[in-house]
Amino acid sequence: MKKLYPVLIFMLLLGACNLPDNSDYSQDPVVQTKVAQILTKGAQTQSAVEPEETPEATLIIETPVQIENSTAEPTLPEETITPPTETATATQAVSPNPWDGDPAFIDEFDSGDYWDFENRYLYSKVNAGQLEFTSKGTPWWTSYYTTSPELKDGYFETTFSMPNCDGLDRFGLVFRWSRSGDFYYMGVTCDGKWGFTRYTSSNETIDIVAYQTSDFFNPMAETHQIGVLARGADFEFYIDRQKVGSVADNAIGEAGNFGFLTMSSGTTNFRTLIDRLEYWQ
Repeated sequence: MKKLYPVLIFMLLLGACNLPDNSDYSQDPVVQTKVAQILTKGAQTQSAVEPEETPEATLIIETPVQIENSTAEPTLPEETITPPTETATATQAVSPNPWDGDPAFIDEFDSGDYWDFENRYLYSKVNAGQLEFTSKGTPWWTSYYTTSPELKDGYFETTFSMPNCDGLDRFGLVFRWSRSGDFYYMGVTCDGKWGFTRYTSSNETIDIVAYQTSDFFNPMAETHQIGVLARGADFEFYIDRQKVGSVADNAIGEAGNFGFLTMSSGTTNFRTLIDRLEYWQ
């Protein structure tokens, strides 16, 4: 199993300008802190900016297009003098599942060396083969924790449950996090919705796929899998290894780290229990 080296960032979705605590992380290369200010709350909490400036948020929604395939029966001749010994059958190439074969990267959380962390907003702790990733309850405060190596294309997947969530409490699978501060994440909420979001270096969050209901998330306390297949600007989304959507977006084209995101909408000690983090090339 390859070791993971996490990069921890806290995005503070409140008007406060203080850092999360008084600890000095400036000498620690895996910990950084950023402050942002929330613009809207409730169902639309996706726009945030630096305190010094207020860019106008942009909402982008793309709807996957379904293409229907049809196959026509071949017309056979009425008379055949010499029947063929073999009959060629036209077949449509079927792409393998993105998770086929062994993952190139897996963490089953048998060690907390790089995952154990706590401050007043986030509790991250490995225990008995699970990562407990807890937002302590400050409303709309989002914490995200990513790990090397830097990857661009492939299939990213995590297995998790949210045993005590409520309403808009949110967990996300982060990928292509770069030092510029840009990244993508596939997010899921406690009320059974999923969406795809781009976070920008100017502290905007843009919903590329608007949050929508999925019957797979019922109830959320059960164990589920979410996965993203990334191929350049094309993305496919999976819930419990069933494809639920696809979209194209070319805003973040470079490789980056991957990991997790959590946000409480008000639940104290909103927990996500994570069993695995995996990647297939």
